[in-house]
Amino acid sequence: MNNATISIIVPVYNIEKYLEKSVESLVNQTYKNLEIILIDDGSTDNSPQICDSLAKKDSRIKVIHQPNKGVSAARNAGIQIADGDYIGFCDGDDTADEDMFEFLYNIAVSDNADIAMCDVRIVFENGEVRDTTTGEHKIWNDKESFLADFLKGSVNMATYTKLFRADICSDVRFPENRKTNEDKFYCFSAALNAEKFSIKSEPKYTYYRRAGSSSITEFSEKYFDCVYLADKIIEITKETHPALSENADCNKLLTVLRVYKLMYMRNGLDKFKSKANELVDYVRAFDKKTAKKYLNKKDLIRFFVLRTSKPLFFFMTKHFDKY
Repeated sequence: MNNATISIIVPVYNIEKYLEKSVESLVNQTYKNLEIILIDDGSTDNSPQICDSLAKKDSRIKVIHQPNKGVSAARNAGIQIADGDYIGFCDGDDTADEDMFEFLYNIAVSDNADIAMCDVRIVFENGEVRDTTTGEHKIWNDKESFLADFLKGSVNMATYTKLFRADICSDVRFPENRKTNEDKFYCFSAALNAEKFSIKSEPKYTYYRRAGSSSITEFSEKYFDCVYLADKIIEITKETHPALSENADCNKLLTVLRVYKLMYMRNGLDKFKSKANELVDYVRAFDKKTAKKYLNKKDLIRFFVLRTSKPLFFFMTKHFDKY
């Protein structure tokens, strides 16, 4: 086994029911040269005590206790002290397959990738498992081709499916003043420092969607952070990779379509009526030729339906497009 160390950063906030199982999935990894960093972000349940207890059982576990600052600040605190050659992430209420980090490390080494990727399975409370992985092994040998795929949504935006070479992350941090889509912005920022990327689309991480989780709660103002960060990506892309400007514009379009869909599904249209109208106006003003050039068939249907009829968009979302 190679001597490279992998630092796995785990934000922890009031997840006492799930924390031990999550950390156990990391402790039992087939790749043993790990540094597991648990960041207790001001938890008010028994999570702090569980973190300390787990650290006593395994010398590879480090614990940071800090006042509640949010998940981005927690991850940034972990990055700040990480000593590994590679950096990975795991949410403290999810689990990693026992060979996940060996799998990712082998991809990174064999393909000489700065960012190595796997895929995710989603488990719902009713026992339903959603797995859309393909088994595809794809390598991007240049930054712009990867960014083009990333911006059009062909690459999973989550940090927990990726292993980053640590030196490309030295100046990359999560946006602490934003509460959602921070993963996507971090991955985009890290990719700007990378040159080679590789994915094997196999599910090695289990993401649990539970009642009360941020993924299924009622719509709140935090989701507008998605649009804000999409605008930031446009700004950065136009400065660093102007050839991808239209890709970045379409990334914002996809973001707006997703946020508007969430507003409908999670009772946000009446509460944020003016903002909802602003999003629809953006979609209706967007250049159709550019949308046709970059959007896949499903997203293009969403785009044209919302331009044409909000009631039809709602009907389609309710009956055919809830995910």
